[in-house]
Amino acid sequence: MTIHRLLARACVQSTSAATTRSPHVVKTFATKAPPPFPTTPTCPAPTCPCAPSPELPEGLEIDRSASLNGLISNYAQHVLVCTGKSDWPSRIEEDNAGDNLVADLRELVGPRGKYNDPFHNISTLASSFPSSPAPRQRPELQTSSVYLLPQFKYVPYLPRVSFDSVEALVRGYLQPETLHPMHDGLSPIHRDRLLRKPAYQSLLWGVRDVREVVVLICGHGGRDRRCGIYGPLLRGEFEKRLPEQGVEVLKGPVDVEAEEEGQAVVEGQGSGRVHAARVGLISHIGGHKYAGNVIVYLPPTMKTEDGQTHPLAGHGIWYGRVEPAHVEGIPPPIRVAKPKLAPSTPPPKAEFRPQPQSHKDSRPEPLLSHVVPPQGSRPPSTLRERLRRFRSRINWRREILITLAVLAVFITTTKAIESTNTNSNSSTSDNDDDNGPACLNPTRFTPFTITARDQVSPTAFVLTVRPTDARLGRAVVARARRHGLWAVEVKQPECMVAREYTPLPLLDPSFAARSASDGEGGVEGGKEGEEGGELKLYVRRMPGGEVSGYLARLRVGDEIELRGPKLGFDLRARLGVAASAVLDDPRVEMEVIWANRRREDCLGCGESKDGQQQGAVVTLLEEFRRRYGERFRYSCTVDEEGSFINAGMVARVTGASGRAAGLGRTAWGLWSTGSATNTKAEAVSTATVDSAACTYHSANRLVSSDDSDPLAGASKRSCQCKDADGNPVQGGKNLFMISGPDGFIAHLAGVKIWHDGKQRQGPVMGVFGDLARKNPSLGEEWLVLKM
Repeated sequence: MTIHRLLARACVQSTSAATTRSPHVVKTFATKAPPPFPTTPTCPAPTCPCAPSPELPEGLEIDRSASLNGLISNYAQHVLVCTGKSDWPSRIEEDNAGDNLVADLRELVGPRGKYNDPFHNISTLASSFPSSPAPRQRPELQTSSVYLLPQFKYVPYLPRVSFDSVEALVRGYLQPETLHPMHDGLSPIHRDRLLRKPAYQSLLWGVRDVREVVVLICGHGGRDRRCGIYGPLLRGEFEKRLPEQGVEVLKGPVDVEAEEEGQAVVEGQGSGRVHAARVGLISHIGGHKYAGNVIVYLPPTMKTEDGQTHPLAGHGIWYGRVEPAHVEGIPPPIRVAKPKLAPSTPPPKAEFRPQPQSHKDSRPEPLLSHVVPPQGSRPPSTLRERLRRFRSRINWRREILITLAVLAVFITTTKAIESTNTNSNSSTSDNDDDNGPACLNPTRFTPFTITARDQVSPTAFVLTVRPTDARLGRAVVARARRHGLWAVEVKQPECMVAREYTPLPLLDPSFAARSASDGEGGVEGGKEGEEGGELKLYVRRMPGGEVSGYLARLRVGDEIELRGPKLGFDLRARLGVAASAVLDDPRVEMEVIWANRRREDCLGCGESKDGQQQGAVVTLLEEFRRRYGERFRYSCTVDEEGSFINAGMVARVTGASGRAAGLGRTAWGLWSTGSATNTKAEAVSTATVDSAACTYHSANRLVSSDDSDPLAGASKRSCQCKDADGNPVQGGKNLFMISGPDGFIAHLAGVKIWHDGKQRQGPVMGVFGDLARKNPSLGEEWLVLKM
């Protein structure tokens, strides 16, 4: 028989196998008005020699009884990342050790993302479509491509070396144009942060409209074997049946430059067919027990045979329980005329139609599960149908009792946790009078008062803050300072975001007094500041910076909220020294190279003239130089003067340029610190120590580490280095530490990656990675820490 080419077929379960009414009744409801497209009650038998339905492993059967209508949560957009792969790990953000575009996007729009909007759901998926080739003028550039549906946009070039392009994609295309009414109570700043900014679209080159039909099939075998079996089978069937319907299947990457030059085959021009389609596998979209899952997106330019706009143009149609025999009835229609209702014909009334369940051996046809509306429109409401099914199946009294019981358990557990946190905070306080909570808390923000503000350059300043009650929690700050690397989070209350800042170290009182007598104007604080829990935060105001701009508006006497401390790397454990401070060990040397954009940012650096004014940071560096002599050196680079941190400078500080390695060095902007000697056996060097299994000294383990270490008290117990005979020995490595913006870190040592909800160090690349490939001993003697 001839199959009418109908895209959306509302198929119902076959009842031919059931001769008697089943005691279990499935209730369905007729729509209030006929859909704007032709429908048929059941899918007709296929006319093609289709592939047989696969046999599934035991325990992974397809659910053929539940109604599919309304099962899928509403979403605003599908973001399809072109990976060129046909399968992925169970968690797609972990693909390629977490260095992938999906992880970057979920960092911004995921459940805890910076631009997450719970009323604008964005589904980020991996797809088997290949990315477009790199632009001809930048062949070395590594890029990824994405499809945005149902926006029907294709973004061909997202450079992997820059996070700015990912943020431009979110701000320019993924955020909503209008906010949900639930956001009406937000502040104007917060509302503005959630709205789309078309100006960002100009930062992404080559964006084109999607003019072809897009067929998506869930084939995520790494998540569920059912989709892994059905996905490839259905893709092959679509690629066979679409040409029979007059639709050309496009394969290979989208060459945007060739399209602009008129050299590429677009819209079926190669075969003379009018329509074209792309068929690909995608990662988990939900509903594995209803495999196969197929989504068909029709472009907004789709026309019917009579030249009218197709009734489903610009929509996505979601099918469930699709088998190879059903594929012939799903392809896009090219001969469907738009139906027209007579004005005098009233829409049919809603009616109740109970249907008995099919026999367990009968195989129902696929059901039309979900119609994705175009951007900006609302999907059809099914609230009345859901409410009636809920009332018919739920015992209200039992449901209320269960809900109350769950709430009682939740409230009791919450109070117990709060009580535990309060007791924990009280136990860490060093206040002898009232044993109150500490001034810093790692889980809650606590208020601090600004006591001083020192403007060190037109764009940078130092804030001195003190807890509202200076008696509380001095031990917390003292322990953090003894740890070495630590930070606190500063909250921006207007838009509810937070950023980390590292408090400046305190000056020795004797040096502060000596600086004052010399007319250098030392920084206030010293031991008095430590006793009062005082912190000094160096802030550089960045254009568009939410937190730095907020801090720049504050004055002395205002309050800010801090959370912490967040302890960073344990430098003493990684260096293999036992001194209370790194430079207290006479074998450790340190060098700081501080990169600045303008000279006024590092006023006084590299100049020793009498009476020369110095900034707060240079004053600290000068104190360290006087205290430790030749074992501490510092220098500054200034962009506007043409001095930069380059490969030659990195080679010099690491010894790769021919100098003897083994010196420990550090830098602000380019951090490199270390010690090549061993605190237990002087004759043991880093080259003879086996550190492959050591948490602190293995370069391979550092790749998957975040920016924190086990507590300092467990350092010796955690070191698992061994000598040539396999005996335990205290290890130590030279440290090359880098702190700065993401692009700065990526240039010198490679990008950091996201994995399992945390930012990891990632492999060493960039300038240092190039030097390590030329000098293999460099990678064995040095650890690279990305701050």
